[in-house]
Amino acid sequence: MLTEIEVHPFVEWGSGDKTLVFIHYFGGAAISWQWVAQQLPDFRCIAFNVPGFGGTSAPQKPTLQQYADTISQTLADLNLKNYSLIGHSMGGKLALQVAINCDFSPQQIILIAPSPPTQEPMPEAEKQRLLDHHPSTENAETTIKNATQKPLDEEQYAVAIQTHKIVEDAAWRWWLLEGMNHSIADQIVQLRIPVTVLASKDDPVIYYSLIQSDVIGLLPNAKLITIENVGHLIPLETAEWTATQLRQIILSDQE
Repeated sequence: MLTEIEVHPFVEWGSGDKTLVFIHYFGGAAISWQWVAQQLPDFRCIAFNVPGFGGTSAPQKPTLQQYADTISQTLADLNLKNYSLIGHSMGGKLALQVAINCDFSPQQIILIAPSPPTQEPMPEAEKQRLLDHHPSTENAETTIKNATQKPLDEEQYAVAIQTHKIVEDAAWRWWLLEGMNHSIADQIVQLRIPVTVLASKDDPVIYYSLIQSDVIGLLPNAKLITIENVGHLIPLETAEWTATQLRQIILSDQE
């Protein structure tokens, strides 16, 4: 499945007047959104492969700004001027950076279990495990087990393992050593775009208390929608719920 999109910066599903642009989680890829997109056939869904993920090449020295510029350029190339930007985990921080800088900002931002615009905390032992054992099947399996509350089906699990293993080392190390620690909290105060946050109260990676303090606390006009008994990989663990929330958010914004 992934070999079909390795050389492409994005993958696309569906069609419609409204466009949803997706940015994946750390260890994911554009294809990680397929189960959500399948529930939204009446929307144009475009999912990016962040450089270094999903089989794409990583920059030699990645930065948050460089990634945001790459995504913004792809948006410009696609001539997208009427779209909603959706970011999961790492993709949430990237979505905020894109919205801050992009000349043609999204109509709204939807953050799913987002890495906070401040610094994302991670136990040092966990960070060292991820750095020391990438790429390996065992490392991927441990990561997925630690991140989820609901079991993935066979296809989802296989894709999650594969996307985890094919992340290029430069991108992998950048996020763990720099990206997750890069605060853009001082920049988001200028955002005037509606923001909705989807979060699980049982997320074992981005704790709900962190969502409250470092996401909602810094985006006081943001709307918060919560779920329970779901882990960090919300778009995989509960794709139908995720798609339902996206549909309601997008359509209610048009009323």
